[in-house]
Amino acid sequence: MTASPPAQVTGLTPLPPRTVEFRGARGGQAALTWGQQGIWRSTQWLDDGDPYFNLAWTLPVTGAAGLDAVLRAVGRLVERHETLRTAFVRVRDDAGENGAGENGAGENDAGENDAGENEAREDDGTDGENTVRESTVREDTIQRVSREGRLTVGVYEAAAKPMSAAKALAAELAATGFDYAAELPIRCAVVCQRGRPRALALALSHLALDGWSLNMVAAEWPRLVAGEDLPAPSRQPLDQAAFERSDPPPGGQALRHWRTGLASAPRSMFDFPMREPEEPRFVRHGMDSPAAAVAAEALAARHGVTTSSVLTVASAALLAAVTGHSTAALQLIVSNRHHPGMEAMAGPAAQDGLCVIELGTGTFADALRHGHRRTMATYRNGHYDPALVHAAWDAEAWSRGADIDLDAFFNDVRQGGRWQGLPAADPGDAAALAALRKRTRTFFVGAYSKVKARIFFATGPSPSTCEFYVLVDTAFLPGDVALRMLTGLEELLVRAVSEDVPLDQVAKIAGLDPVARPAGWTAIGHDWVDVPETEALLRRACGTDLAAVVIEHTAADAGNSAADAPGDSAAGSAGDADGDGAAGSADDRDGEGGTARLTGYLVARPGLDTPEAVHAAVMRAAAGRTDVLAPHHYVLCAAPPAGPDGWPACPRRAEGGGRGPDISNDRLGKVT
Repeated sequence: MTASPPAQVTGLTPLPPRTVEFRGARGGQAALTWGQQGIWRSTQWLDDGDPYFNLAWTLPVTGAAGLDAVLRAVGRLVERHETLRTAFVRVRDDAGENGAGENGAGENDAGENDAGENEAREDDGTDGENTVRESTVREDTIQRVSREGRLTVGVYEAAAKPMSAAKALAAELAATGFDYAAELPIRCAVVCQRGRPRALALALSHLALDGWSLNMVAAEWPRLVAGEDLPAPSRQPLDQAAFERSDPPPGGQALRHWRTGLASAPRSMFDFPMREPEEPRFVRHGMDSPAAAVAAEALAARHGVTTSSVLTVASAALLAAVTGHSTAALQLIVSNRHHPGMEAMAGPAAQDGLCVIELGTGTFADALRHGHRRTMATYRNGHYDPALVHAAWDAEAWSRGADIDLDAFFNDVRQGGRWQGLPAADPGDAAALAALRKRTRTFFVGAYSKVKARIFFATGPSPSTCEFYVLVDTAFLPGDVALRMLTGLEELLVRAVSEDVPLDQVAKIAGLDPVARPAGWTAIGHDWVDVPETEALLRRACGTDLAAVVIEHTAADAGNSAADAPGDSAAGSAGDADGDGAAGSADDRDGEGGTARLTGYLVARPGLDTPEAVHAAVMRAAAGRTDVLAPHHYVLCAAPPAGPDGWPACPRRAEGGGRGPDISNDRLGKVT
């Protein structure tokens, strides 16, 4: 698919477009890198043509460079970075192979991609198709790099303010989703003034570049325009894919980090009744606050932590306060650029990392010191095989007794995780901070019909203020909570500079109303459970009214039903994978030290005469829900009791946790 020409931008006159031909050092195809997989999964969750993952960007053209020099620089940019010549193609595949050759990167080109005006074409006539056995055929997605092709570049004359016009043009270029299989992941146009190029307007697919990559390209751009001969990048996504498929594969420590975090996290930060969502459902607000930045810097220096950790822990504290949790789980967006070789690669490398912060009942300062260790461990362990983490996720859900919903995110996009140009102010001077707070600005960003997040905290790139954003899913939290979290973040940070802030006062300080759960909801360890609805679920899943769920107290943990399912538990036994003493365990994650568990009683019937069969039925019925939890223990009785309180005394045919060895456990055990 070729994008339609952008609509007329005020002050721009279209000139005849130009065609740039490019020829890179190689073409080839490979499995998606782990970073590409994360973006790809998110794009598939959206509707076709949704531009959510498009990046609008502008680059200045300085000096006396002419149009031909700028067009040559565009061509060299595409030639240098294979990610700008990459299509994402579904292919038929056999039993786990991707048809990309032994190392995932061949010398043959990717073949014709029928991209219209912005096209890539084959070099040697190979069609790149795989020959597969029909008996094991499946569809997979690969990255396919074209060696050569053509790119159509728009040219426009600006009456005034060429950079402003270029930004508007870039936004229009990015307003249409990319056809990932048939279109190059780059659209561009040159904006001139009085015939001289002044800016390059770009629309880029997030599958091609991330924030780190954009900074790389920005640094290269003026040198390419000047005609410098730059050394070739030392790593491309094809090389990264080959590295990630090496033997032994990387990521073992990161997998252990995930398994430990999954075992100690609440199954959802949103385990409370849904509400009628607003329209559109997802709402995002932003804030510029120099005072929050100055306060965060002061807290980081005082406690020996980073400002990224300060913002992460503050976000976790706000989320926990409003949702009624003492432990918060956030997925941090990890750039992974600290890994050797990945710092030089243009292309998505970021993955989600799991950060579980135990907040408890101490002070915000206590949470900062612990939360910093957890945050740093998360950033160290962000490079992993997504398939193995998904298996760990499924195994933990099976053991826990409910789907695990961790759609709460934090993303620090600042360069180096720092502010470089904050205003000079003494954070110990209350009057100075008060004066800075007068400069705080909040604003509405937008509303969206579909986003894969319940809540999303993010910084902005500004070096001179705390640019911060909060997106909420209004099916769980009112849209104005996003705004109140922003002002609450500032209040929390500023107040923490001058006093010890008790964590149980965060909601009041931030002006947040904690979620009110109806009668019947009970805290079982880290999880809130609607016990009456859980009982109703057990009855529906088993097709009988002869069932009940009872909260029982026991001295031994029932979470994993270890006595019923010996061997490797789904949570694993990795211990403290990060060396900070924060490992979760089977003895403390369900029922606060094994003091409480849900026991399901029912009358055995054909097909539902073992705990394993009952648990499988309950898990199928509970899919996607955040209000219920499968019983930790099942008791199958020979006959119903005489009264509703008589279940524990019924004669028992079988009992147990029903978890058994999960199908994912053998996969998890392969990574050491």
